Amino acid sequence: MEKELVMVIIAVDNLLAQHLHVNTRARFKGQLGSAQNWSVRVTGDFMIIMNNQLALPVIVRHPQRFNDSRSFMAAFKRQFLALLELAPIPHAKISLIRNAQFATVSFENGINREADRYLQNYANLLNDHNGVIDWSKQPSNAELALQLAEETWKKDPVSGERLPIMDFFEDYAMMNFHLPAHPNFNEHNRAYLYRSSSLNDIMNAVAVNQQFLTDYRRLLDRHGKSDQIIDRDVDVAADYCSLCEANGISPLDDLALPYYYLLHYNERQDENISDTALKGIATGLREFARFMRSQHLFNDDDFSQFNQAVAQGWDALHSQRRTYRLRQLFRRLQLQFDRQQQNVRRPLDMARQTFHVRVELADYRPQMWREFEVSGDTRLDKFCFQVLTLFNARGNHLFDLWAGKTGYQLPFLDSGYEETASLTKHWLGEFQPGDQLILNYDFGDSWKFTIQLQAAAGRPRRSNGDRATLLAGFGRGIIEDIGGPSGLTQAAKDDLTVNQPLDVATVQEDWGPAIAALQRHYE
Repeated sequence: MEKELVMVIIAVDNLLAQHLHVNTRARFKGQLGSAQNWSVRVTGDFMIIMNNQLALPVIVRHPQRFNDSRSFMAAFKRQFLALLELAPIPHAKISLIRNAQFATVSFENGINREADRYLQNYANLLNDHNGVIDWSKQPSNAELALQLAEETWKKDPVSGERLPIMDFFEDYAMMNFHLPAHPNFNEHNRAYLYRSSSLNDIMNAVAVNQQFLTDYRRLLDRHGKSDQIIDRDVDVAADYCSLCEANGISPLDDLALPYYYLLHYNERQDENISDTALKGIATGLREFARFMRSQHLFNDDDFSQFNQAVAQGWDALHSQRRTYRLRQLFRRLQLQFDRQQQNVRRPLDMARQTFHVRVELADYRPQMWREFEVSGDTRLDKFCFQVLTLFNARGNHLFDLWAGKTGYQLPFLDSGYEETASLTKHWLGEFQPGDQLILNYDFGDSWKFTIQLQAAAGRPRRSNGDRATLLAGFGRGIIEDIGGPSGLTQAAKDDLTVNQPLDVATVQEDWGPAIAALQRHYE
């Protein structure tokens, strides 16, 4: 069961704070990325209230109607609950999520930069009447929010995989909110219970689930089921118990898990199962619930909750909402095709230009720097990856590149401003020797790299746009999440290897694989 949360923090700008007549406190950095921290932006007739950790948007229309915090919170709660009813989560978990998100509320002054980027992206999508939203269908606020979340992607900090925002919210609901059963333990069924999180209990969990399945098979056999039906139902139960193990719970810990089991069955099996087969699987889950009730592990309410989750999971498989995933897959394939076309159209004259690049880490002493040569036909996102890997960035944070007043971002973070452009649509050869660029990485620690471009001496080398040659450098590089240059300065006092000459040969050898690994973090 989700522990009761103390406070929900909502970040607003000064203008909105005045409009709502709320007293804001200074930014509390400790909770900026938590699931109980929201940020608000007003754009035209829409108010976007976004969860900072999940980037989940809630849409409220006509924000000018709300001139105090009470009316604002009432509208926010109403639209959030409407979104929960449409979202891919079991209905039984809605009250749990609602209670977690609407505890004591505090308003915070100022919106952090990363949240602001997602808010701007949502504002762009809402204001683009020729974009992804079909306005002719007059979508509700919840339908708008669901579509925005399906059209926006975010990197999973654990797997590094880029997923639609709605997937993050689905995982949040599944992993953080459980509906436990209410077993009536006796001498026999107590053997099914395991709670320890020790390593030894990994084997214990397997043994307990095997006991489940052995007793389940005996019960089905006593009921005179055919061998074919018994095998099907036991296989379904075994697969379901495996999913429980994978999530670190027992079949008693979350009665809503059958919803996710059915919803993602095709994805887990990596094949398209027929409706007939899926109906058999749903029937097998219901039979397993009957067994659990017969063993006094489920009471009547538990049995009903479990079967409701099965029914909702089955309905969700055929819901129109699932078409969003197909559209997202098409979007991803289209993006890959566009990038391939961009590479084909790369101007040939850029390949004949070679830059001598000097990069310095700003606000740090002694000076930490790198020098390398790279072809003008290097796309700007690849160029950023080259620079970041030379300074040991791991790809755990966002970045952008600036040339004067023009900014370049990855396409999924394109803000829509006229002065910003996509890194994947521009090349280094568009700049001239003597130009200076600024690369910002991790908008919390605020690493800043100044990049000076010069013409390379000698004959231009032949390049494929991906290779670069490291020439020299000093300093080991940055340390992620240490607090920026000031934190690195303190670390260098204890670790003398931070400030030492660069081993050019070793770094050059590892550079290519490091670039490829970093690029995968942002795909």
